[in-house]
Amino acid sequence: MKNLLLFSILFGLLACTTHPHSEGREAYIRKIEKFSAGDKQFSGFYEQFEFRATILNRDISQTIHNRLDQYYDWSEDEAAEKLRERMGDLDTKTILWLSFFTPERKNDNLANKVSIWKIYLVAGGQRYEAQVKKANKNFSEAHSLFPYHSKWATPYYLEFPVPTDEITGLPLKLIITGPLGRREVQFPTNGNTI
Repeated sequence: MKNLLLFSILFGLLACTTHPHSEGREAYIRKIEKFSAGDKQFSGFYEQFEFRATILNRDISQTIHNRLDQYYDWSEDEAAEKLRERMGDLDTKTILWLSFFTPERKNDNLANKVSIWKIYLVAGGQRYEAQVKKANKNFSEAHSLFPYHSKWATPYYLEFPVPTDEITGLPLKLIITGPLGRREVQFPTNGNTI
């Protein structure tokens, strides 16, 4: 009984401690959600696919960079170089993070040359086709950066051939289409719902 009481007290104290990376987590999650959208496609009761994506505009990219810097404790030079690279990419393209799930693994082939999927971004009436790359992040890092990402989903980067600054403030729509269905979602513009 004495051991049980001691264990209960110890467990209670440990449960009250916070993780060193939990500082600012709620504000971080709210910011990610502000620039995220997703949907599901069903055939009857059977789920065909589901996805959730975040547009990596300059504000979100800076926020993610700060979070990674907090996790990895980069040197000042290393942090500056990584931020320069991240922001430099946005000068020539628009990037979205995508968490994608389909029950049959054979249909999870967005990055394949012979994929059954097409993905488009419509910005202010102009349509751009995605170049899809599988994200090389382990689940723990991906989930910490994009809390909606689940262990059953596959992480991808969607790159569109338009500079981020060119479409900032425009109505944005993401379309995912293929033989299993078609879904489209609108992204918040500057954090406001369209």
